Amino acid sequence: MISTQDIVFAVLYSLIVLLGVVGNGLVIIIVRKTPSMHTTTNYLLMNLAGADLLTLLFCPGLYDYALSRVHLEGFWGDLICKLFAGNAIVPITINVAVLTVCTIAVERYLALLKPFRSNLRITEGKVKHVIAVLWILALLSCIPDIQANTYDITSSKYPCKRPWSLDEYFLHKPFIIFTCVSFGIASSAILLFCYFEIIRGLYFTKTICAESTVTEKDRQAKKQLARLVVWLAIIFAVCSLPFAVYFTFLISTDSEFVQDNYDALYLLHRISRFFLFSNSFCNPLLYALQSSNFQEGFKRICEGRQLGRSVRETSGNACGVELERKSYV
Repeated sequence: MISTQDIVFAVLYSLIVLLGVVGNGLVIIIVRKTPSMHTTTNYLLMNLAGADLLTLLFCPGLYDYALSRVHLEGFWGDLICKLFAGNAIVPITINVAVLTVCTIAVERYLALLKPFRSNLRITEGKVKHVIAVLWILALLSCIPDIQANTYDITSSKYPCKRPWSLDEYFLHKPFIIFTCVSFGIASSAILLFCYFEIIRGLYFTKTICAESTVTEKDRQAKKQLARLVVWLAIIFAVCSLPFAVYFTFLISTDSEFVQDNYDALYLLHRISRFFLFSNSFCNPLLYALQSSNFQEGFKRICEGRQLGRSVRETSGNACGVELERKSYV
């Protein structure tokens, strides 16, 4: 029977999927249709939006409560488990998003704190190759997940075997440990380091935007950048770390404890997974829609005007490098 909990999560997923698909779709359209926004960071933002869009489209949270009544067979059962019900595709897109977020953080760190180390920067000519590498790495990291997602003819609870379920995690401990450490804890550490160094350079060491040389416009851009990077780190940690911490706890406990507290752990599993998917809804708001260029692009779409007429905006060179060459803050 459908429980109140099922209905609540279905409604919540419906909201983030609908709004997230629209938001990420707008980001992709604005970047593609605005020549002045064809920059390294914006290409990475567009890749992030594409990964988040696929994450939300393949998100099974809308219907997984009803899959206990679904009967699948053979090849088609395995295929449906791998593509939809079993979450085999979603980990790839989530890992791409995490890798892209970290790449953006490192790119901003190098741009603002290592402006003369141009050999370390990602150029517009290289960004497509970098994006391809991110997708390949994400795909390789999820091969165990793809293989493990198969139709389970013996199960009365759910039609698919899944490494990230509360019933199958103990069979895939090495894979779960690797994913939690690499894409949860390590990625959060990279973000915190890069953004902490940016904040420190802005306000403490004064290596970014020295007060004696900046204009009022630069000061405002400086405050906006600081506010944005703080929220980036906070939202990413809030959305991603609970899922990694939850499964780290699961693999460190025994199966008897899990069975004795199954209902509570199942609810925590659904909550932490919802937060993980919510990150794909939050990203376009945090990374793009706070940018004046993205806001202008959104207005132009609503008014039916051509995006190609967008005015190139920069924050000047008072900070050693432009805070974002064409958009971002």
